[in-house]
Amino acid sequence: MNEFVDLLPAQQRMQGENWYRGTADAVTQNLDIIRRYKAEYVVILAGDHIYKQDYSRMLIDHFEKGARCTVACMPVPIEEATAFGVMAVDEGDKIIEFVEKPANPPAMPGDATKSLASMGIYIFNADYLYELLEEDDKDDTSSPRFR
Repeated sequence: MNEFVDLLPAQQRMQGENWYRGTADAVTQNLDIIRRYKAEYVVILAGDHIYKQDYSRMLIDHFEKGARCTVACMPVPIEEATAFGVMAVDEGDKIIEFVEKPANPPAMPGDATKSLASMGIYIFNADYLYELLEEDDKDDTSSPRFR
């Protein structure tokens, strides 16, 4: 199936003395390598998680729903959600907002006592990922961790 994992250690590849300033920045700094594979989908994982996971079900769901981006998330008590990246979703589970460590986290549909916290597992259609990162790179108001 042409499946593989390519581990890329942190490195300084951009001008200046900046190491990775977040997940999006790490991906941006390695776009040349990612593009070289000509993948249709890109799975992005946090480098500090330890677990065993089969991502095939998530990828199948991403494909079947025609999503451009899929984020694995889990419900957390809303009072604890201020410590996480959380998302607001509509009734069809489409992400309508993603906020990092919000003071007032959005509630889950159907359960106002919980929020959906990102697990740091993302699947993107490759073209959509490139588009988002290129747009973000041009946005001077974007947080450095997302450039």
